[in-house]
Amino acid sequence: MNRRDFGGTAAALSVYFSLPRVVHAQGKGQIDQLRIFVGFPAGGANDIVARHLAEDFDQATHAPLVENRPGSANRLALAAMHRNPSDGSSMLVLPDTLLTLIPHVDPLPGTYTPEDLVPVSPCAMVRQGFAVGPMVPTTVKTVADFWEWAKANPKLASYGTPGPNSPQRFLMQELLRKAGVTLNHVPYRGSMPGIIDLVGGQIAAFISPIGDSMTHIKEGRLRLLAVASHQRSPFLPEVPTLAEQGYPRIIGDELSAVVMAKGTPPEIVEAAAKAIAQAIKRPKVLQALASLGMEPYISTPAEYAQSLREDFKNWEERVKASGFKPET
Repeated sequence: MNRRDFGGTAAALSVYFSLPRVVHAQGKGQIDQLRIFVGFPAGGANDIVARHLAEDFDQATHAPLVENRPGSANRLALAAMHRNPSDGSSMLVLPDTLLTLIPHVDPLPGTYTPEDLVPVSPCAMVRQGFAVGPMVPTTVKTVADFWEWAKANPKLASYGTPGPNSPQRFLMQELLRKAGVTLNHVPYRGSMPGIIDLVGGQIAAFISPIGDSMTHIKEGRLRLLAVASHQRSPFLPEVPTLAEQGYPRIIGDELSAVVMAKGTPPEIVEAAAKAIAQAIKRPKVLQALASLGMEPYISTPAEYAQSLREDFKNWEERVKASGFKPET
């Protein structure tokens, strides 16, 4: 990062961290330490995004703390953030389908929607991929090929997802309904256990963010048949989209994004968004995102709030049209 980039980042961060002191002067408290919550175990994509943001925020000498609160579809992490004051002292990095899709497919108590918090900014786009492992013959090169193999091998025709009512589970249900195919569903607690079983030949296929399996794909242990996206991934440009294979409406793009607790002052939210935008431009961060199959993506808080509202409505319509029923 050059001197100008550093100066811009530091300036944005100093503005961000100075604002709570104004709040303190009004008797509302002071930030002693910024907490960045993540609803997944350490080492995952959203956790890595959070830790790179914390590195940049640390330039303002406020020693941010990344706190992992995995479980219950990010509900634990969201609840933890909301237990802190709404003064900019805490934020959460999460995949935004947890706010726009999960309320429609897994509406348990404690589920949050875009209206329950303050959108700050996206950080990166994540594309979902449909991969097959060594159980599936190498002659299977397309989704149509996989359907034929599945019909001929019904006892082996299984697919895994990161969870029973996860966004990926809904996408597969949509896809199978359109294709008129039945597969056995194997839900996991997160992507990594499923990817391990996929590589080991325990299940036939798995749908998850492409970064979860990208290393195995490039090393030839797994094969990605399609991405559920508007366009191909720049990291795996040879892999076609589902739209190119006859399923134009099966889109599962999601954003890894930052949100804050409802009631956080607008000036703090704006300053935080500017600091995040500076951090995402750093070569080190761009390299880290690329290694995870993630593409940089930022916007203003107002733009992101509008996008979340639209996505929430779009997912609601898709779920109703699909007839999806949550698993218990």
